[in-house]
Formats: sequence, structure tokens, C-alpha cells
Amino acid sequence: MIYNILKPLVKLSIQGFFKDIHFIGKENLEHEGAILVSNHPSALMDPIVIAAFSKKQLSFIAGAEWFGSGLKDWLFKKYFKMIPVQRPWLVKNGEKVSNKDMFEACYTSLDEGNRIIIYPEASSLTVPWIRELKSGAARIKIGADAHMKGDKVTKVVPIGMNYTNAHRFHSDLLVNIGEPIDFGDILTDQSIDDKERSDRMTEVIRREMKAQVLHIDSEEDVLVVKNVLKLLSDILLKDIGLDYNDAGAVFRVRKDIISSVEYFKAKKTDEMEVLEKRLDHYIKEFESEGFWKFNPFEKASSFVLRTILIMLFGFPIFFIGALMNIIPFAFSKWAFVKYLLIKVSGETKQGAVHPAFAGSFAYALSFVVFLIWYILVSIVASKLYIAWVAIPVTLFVGYQTGRYAIRYVRLFRKLMKVWRWNRLKRKNPSKVKHLLSERAAIIAELMKLRKDYEKATF
Repeated sequence: MIYNILKPLVKLSIQGFFKDIHFIGKENLEHEGAILVSNHPSALMDPIVIAAFSKKQLSFIAGAEWFGSGLKDWLFKKYFKMIPVQRPWLVKNGEKVSNKDMFEACYTSLDEGNRIIIYPEASSLTVPWIRELKSGAARIKIGADAHMKGDKVTKVVPIGMNYTNAHRFHSDLLVNIGEPIDFGDILTDQSIDDKERSDRMTEVIRREMKAQVLHIDSEEDVLVVKNVLKLLSDILLKDIGLDYNDAGAVFRVRKDIISSVEYFKAKKTDEMEVLEKRLDHYIKEFESEGFWKFNPFEKASSFVLRTILIMLFGFPIFFIGALMNIIPFAFSKWAFVKYLLIKVSGETKQGAVHPAFAGSFAYALSFVVFLIWYILVSIVASKLYIAWVAIPVTLFVGYQTGRYAIRYVRLFRKLMKVWRWNRLKRKNPSKVKHLLSERAAIIAELMKLRKDYEKATF
């Protein structure tokens, strides 16, 4: 009951928290008797998003240290179907732990057709790659299949959580859900024991998880990959003739860009090093002028005219949205910065907030503040109009106009960037000429390398 009450509220709040959420392969969330394996870049946000957009309730495997005892433990297990797992590396004094109960609970749940989500990286860390995995998911599948004695087969479904920024309000999120994993002959190979079987299966799981994320093999390549993505993603989408709103197409193009950069980093190290420095310098120079993730020189006068008209005719809606949401928004931001953000630390110490929890805590704080705010506003509205219908109307109008207000502000900022670019053209034409010529030269070099990559790999 608690889960069913919270789910629609959480789903609405998540849609408000992110600018856009795209799903690829969403139907793969609904396989019965499945283990969902996902990367874990944003602590509490990762399971919340999957649970909110899944049709049926999920079971979660979570660290036993989160459960505590008494009411909290009962709520987690009873209403949220959470299954505690003991993580040996967190147990004090080197005490031996047993996860027999956890495995048995998983077998029973899967036999009943439920779905269990597990994070085999075993901890949350905001990085754009799949880390080394624990073998728990593979061992659960092996045990569950044995438990069901061939009557059913447990599926393992890989999930990739791809955030543009896992901890920033109104960023984008792509959730990529793959087909159930085919383990080939590993499951039937009688020449290996269960330990080797689970190890091999874990390698396959990691490979399939990598396919669902914009995985970057080397940490030192992260910056150059991000810079190339900024420059080439839109160009390649236009060149190929794909729709930017096609999440799958955008993902494939970006995945291909990452592969090509990593290929040339290995094959033409010196050439890529020079280009990498040149690209980094250009990006910093361009962004220092105030143009970040937006190219004002690509916008025609029709964009300016259309935007101005939207500003004029959409202002009443913006005003209502701002009026109804500015107080909880400002309070949430102030409280997060003052009481949570200052505690974010890479260290594991008392009172510290691990960086992977920053976005989750920002969302949780906003959820509570906005929920209380809208309850109060609804009560006031119902008193003023003496009608219960004022409550849903207030909630609907407040939520929708609030989302519109955010997009209105973003559109206004784009208009200001176009104006700033035109001012720069008038005041410093040589700077503009330099930026555009440098951009064109770098793109030409990258496209040349891309053609070489296509010849070498296809």
C-alpha cells in the first residue's frame, strides 16, 4: 500500500527533477523471474528511477547496514521488498558473515515470478564506465535455476544508467535496458565447477552492461571523449540523417564516437595527443565566453523571432508556474547547499556525504519540500474555494506550470546567448572569426580520423 501510494508521486517528481528521461528497451523491465543488473552512478536515484517506471513492484538487494532494526527493518522488507545482503568488506573486526538467507529469499522471489534488481559493482560511484563486478548476480541465477529444477529459467537483464550529470537538477537521463543475457555454453559446460561458472558468467554480465552505457575504458580518456562528444554528436546525427529526439540513435552515435576516439588514442597516440590539446583549448576558450552546451551561431533569425513570441505569449503561464513554485524551489536549493552540499566528501567518515549520494539527496530533499508545500497550498485552495476539486486542480496547475517555467527560463537563457554572440560579433569580430575557424578545422580533422576509423573497422 505504501509503495503504491508513493510510486505515482515519485514518478511525477522524477519527471520534474530531470529535464528529459529516455528509455530504450523499456519492455525488458517486465520479464518475470528476472534479475536486473545495473551500473550504480547515483546511489539512491538509480533504484528509484527503475522502480518508478516499472509496471510491477521490484525487489531490491541492498546493503544490510541500511536496514537497521525494528520499524525501519520491517518497512523495508514488508512494503519495499528489500532483501538485505551482508557485505564482508564492511563488517567490523573481520567477523565472518553468511548470506544464505539472502540467496534463499532471492530464489523464492524469482520462483514467484518477481524481478530483483542488483548492483553488482557493490557500491555507488559516479564514473562513466562499468567497474569490476561481484559474482552475486551469477550465483543467484545458478542457485535459482537449481531451486526451480528446470521448471523455469531465471533471466538476467542488463541496465545502463546514462546521466548527463547524475547530481545536477534538470539534467538528462537515458536508461538503456538490454535483452536478457545469453550465457551460451557456460551454463551447460560440465567441465567447470560453479565457482568458475559464476566467474565466467560475471564476465559476460560486465560485457553486456558495458554495451548499455557510454563506457570509457580509460579514466585518462574521459575529458577528450567528452569534448569530442560535445563537438561531433549533433554533426554526425545530421550527417547520417537521424532524429536528435531518437534516443537510440543518439546513443549509438555517441557509443561509436567513444570507440573511434579510443581506437585512435591507441593507434595514433602522438597525433591524438596534439588534437586533444587543441580541442581542449578550443572548448575552454569557447566556454569562457559564456557558451556552454549551446552553439548560438547555429541559430537563425527565425529562432530568435519564434523564441520572442514564445516569451511574450507564454509569460502568463511562466508567471503562474514561478509564483507557485519559487518558494519550495528556493528553499530546497538553499537547504541543500547549506546543510548537505558542504558535507559532500570523498572520504568515508562520520557526518560526510559520499559524492555519489549528492544527486539522490538533492532529489529527496526537493521531494519532501515540494510535497509539504503542495499539501499546504491545496489546503489553502480548498478553504478559499470551499470545494475539494480545488485540490487536484491546484496540484495539476502547479506541477505543469512549474515544469513550463523551468523550460521557459532555459529558452530565455538561449535567447540571451544568441544576443551575447551577436554582441561579440560586433565588438570583437576577430575573436568570432578565430573561434569559428578553429572549430571548423578541428571538426574537419576529427571527421577525417572518423573516416579512417570506418575504413579500419568495417
